[in-house]
Order: sequence, then C-alpha cells, then structure tokens
Amino acid sequence: MHRPWSSSNRRAGQGTQISYATLLIAVLIGILHAAVAPVLVIGDVHPNLILVAVVLVTVLSGFGPGVAWALVGGLTANLLIRQPLGSVPLALLLVSAAVAGGERLFGRLSWGYPLASVLIGSVVVDLITLGILQMVEVPLAGGFPIQRVIVAALLNTAIAAIVLIPMRMPLARAGATESGAW
Repeated sequence: MHRPWSSSNRRAGQGTQISYATLLIAVLIGILHAAVAPVLVIGDVHPNLILVAVVLVTVLSGFGPGVAWALVGGLTANLLIRQPLGSVPLALLLVSAAVAGGERLFGRLSWGYPLASVLIGSVVVDLITLGILQMVEVPLAGGFPIQRVIVAALLNTAIAAIVLIPMRMPLARAGATESGAW
C-alpha cells in the first residue's frame, strides 16, 4: 500500500508530525534557556539556547515542528525572562520561517546549512529584539552593539555545532540521505 505522506516520500519543507512529547521538550528547552542563558556569560555575551534548538529542529524535522517549537519554547522562555511579551516567539517564528524557506534552496541535511542558519538567525533575533526594546524602553545609550551581536552569533553557532553531531547520529543510522536543492 502506498502512503503519500510517509517519511520516505516526505520532501524538504513538508515537515513531520508534532507530538505532545516534542512540545514538552520545547517547553523544557524554553525553561532551560530562561534558567541558564541569563547566568551563563561567555565572551561578554549570553547564549540563545532556544534559538539554537528552534533552528536545528526546523532544519532536521521541517517547518511544522520548527514553528511549534518557536511558538511553544519561545513563549515559555519569554514568560520567564525580562523581555517584552511576545518578542521572543515573534523573532523565533520569523527565523524558523526563513530557515524553512532557505531549506528549499540549499537542501535539508548538509552540515553547513544548519550552522549558517544559526549564525544568521542569531543576528536576526538580536536585531529584532533590540528593535523591540528600542520601542518599549529607553534607547541604547552607547550606540548599537554590533560587536556583541556578532560574538553572540558565533557563540550560538559553536553551540549548534556541538549539539548537531549527536542530533544527526540517529538520522544517519536511520538511513536519511542529504538532499540537495538541485
């Protein structure tokens, strides 16, 4: 019997089903981000763990799970940290949509695409967050912190590189192949 939506016939961008367990993990990652990110400082910047998780889930599982993680995990993190309500999930939803769109151009499982997505996504999230903060709070006194944005993007990319290896092992065992856009 032919199943048109089976995982073997799934194309880039269609995604997979979203289960309650994955949403629970997204909530836990949001809590972990809210607990660890404000305390952990590396190179005078804080890591964005929820961003790394959302980008990797979007690249490895597709658009639907990525958007679900962005909304659920981002809202969880946003409720626990001091940022304007809705700013974290909004930024993560935009990055998730961009990552899924870029997946159609560059392929799904290449090593470079997830890391480049985290790098660019980190810059985008920081720019959106700074823009929203400029609207609701006192403007930045010392000018635009472009160096901190770049260092944060490099830190998030390094974290993604460390996390990507164990995340890809089950996919390699299952026989998933890399798909090019051409």
